Amino acid sequence: MKCPTIASTLILLGATFATSRAADYTPGVQHNYAYESGNLSEDIYQYSVWVPKSYDHDRPYPMVIYLHGGGKGRKHPNFGKRNMVSARLIDNKSWTDAGYSGNASYSGYVHVAPVKPSSHWDAEKLGDLLQHVRSKVNIDENRVYVTGFSMGGQGTWIAANSGVKIAAMMPLGAWGCDEVRRGKTRETCKTTNTAVWVQHCPLDHVSKISEQISLYENHLRCGGYGRFTMLPGEGHISRERGESDEALSQRVAWMLSQTYGTPRNYMIQTRGGVIYEVVSGERGYLGDTSRYGFFEPGSVIRVTAPKTKKGKRFVKWAAARGSFDDATFRRASYTVAKGDAELLAIYEGPAKLTVIGGKAKPESPKPGDLVTVTMHASDPMRRDFYWAANRTIELPHPYRRSVTFCMPNGDLTIAATTIPGKRLGR
Repeated sequence: MKCPTIASTLILLGATFATSRAADYTPGVQHNYAYESGNLSEDIYQYSVWVPKSYDHDRPYPMVIYLHGGGKGRKHPNFGKRNMVSARLIDNKSWTDAGYSGNASYSGYVHVAPVKPSSHWDAEKLGDLLQHVRSKVNIDENRVYVTGFSMGGQGTWIAANSGVKIAAMMPLGAWGCDEVRRGKTRETCKTTNTAVWVQHCPLDHVSKISEQISLYENHLRCGGYGRFTMLPGEGHISRERGESDEALSQRVAWMLSQTYGTPRNYMIQTRGGVIYEVVSGERGYLGDTSRYGFFEPGSVIRVTAPKTKKGKRFVKWAAARGSFDDATFRRASYTVAKGDAELLAIYEGPAKLTVIGGKAKPESPKPGDLVTVTMHASDPMRRDFYWAANRTIELPHPYRRSVTFCMPNGDLTIAATTIPGKRLGR
């Protein structure tokens, strides 16, 4: 299937965005556009929309679109509330609105949940949907985000590959992505300006993880930025640990920190310490907790860690990329590089690295050392292979033959893991 372009569908006059006005929306209340209500023509997807508590129709808002999965489909927008983002916005309290409670000056986002009764999201109808939403709610055209699960994950790729200005996309357990054309050409590299965070369970028996790897690698080869997370669990509906709390807020915050046509905001996470100040940089975006934030390259932040941890003294800060002004000072300044980074607070004490199915360089790293682990040369490189660790470490490309990371405090076991069984795809 060749996804039709919808760029022409989305060519609207600049004045349209500036002067668009919303109807009388009630914050925290689901508003439906449905065929039976007569407020939507049948050539546009039915949808639900939520606005933030502080909604002001005179200013543009970011928009988060959630595309639902397959099954029997959904025939009325009332079903739009059955997704992880909608569930967090019903009470409309700022501290539960996923993704922006750590940003006091930020006043929320519009959430849209379209529904459809049959399989496959259609590119042209998604374009018509966006145009209809923009005629009703004041939307920032450079801050449109799309996510979805299973068939909805497939829909994120279809939308971003069809010429729509998507600032960030997040496919979750995406299904059937062989519909999207591959290859490093002008026609197939349309996600280059879209930040991509793929999340997939390697034991998914419905959606092929190999399809996600192929699409994601093509995105990177074209010069795009992204993240790839292996979700724990046993199958298709697996979720990140803490799905209902910090994990979801972090994902939505990552999307909201991106603006189309600007330098990427990269994720900076701390282990053993916190971010306590943003010194410089454009569009610095703190997360719901002080353990992470999102910043452009060249931005400077300050981090801090306790003097002691479990009776052991602080030694230094360590990271795989970026630089500290003085890594031995527990209240250090850090300059963001081009790429996500994990900042580790290193404390006194030994650490042991165990590698199963590969070898490490150096073989016996100390906490804070940069380590590269490589699969044994005698093993074939397969798409059903990934690195799994017994504790959380930052692995940007966990399916590659070689991975590099900072050695954490304490013992770490990392294993070359083969996905068992035949992938069923559809």
